[in-house]
Amino acid sequence: MNGEENPLTVESSEPPVTIDSTIESGKSNDEALDFSREIQENAGQISEILKEEESIITEFFNTLLAILRKFNKSIEIWQSSLPKIHDKKLNKAYLYPDGQLVLVYESAEVELLNLKEQNNRELLVSIMGDIMAGLKAMINSYRASIEKRVKFLLSITKELQKVARVFAEK
Repeated sequence: MNGEENPLTVESSEPPVTIDSTIESGKSNDEALDFSREIQENAGQISEILKEEESIITEFFNTLLAILRKFNKSIEIWQSSLPKIHDKKLNKAYLYPDGQLVLVYESAEVELLNLKEQNNRELLVSIMGDIMAGLKAMINSYRASIEKRVKFLLSITKELQKVARVFAEK
């Protein structure tokens, strides 16, 4: 082999790493049984927590849909809120009321992620700040437009009342 060593057959000077997973002989059976019970208890708790999470997610998106239906809008999500895995030349990201996160890339590629699905729950949590900020902005804007309309209608109504008094006097 031209004086070269085959890298697959070179023996390392370091001894192989071994992990001793045995428990001291006196404790092994008792500890194993304790571990088994603890694992079973944790598994049961995980199951209950996941059911609760599923219920909360359903209620969250039903509530979000009820609010956003009034505005007929989606919520823009900042790129900085998204995990780096979604950073590949991302142009825009929007959350629709039905729980779909729409990622639009510079290449015009579109990716849809259903945030109701369990594998996207961490992503939902990471963008929650943007969701709440978007809702706040929509509601504040709606409130401001109502206040402006009320102020305008109030001034017109007062002027009309003055005119009505003039006609009522004669």
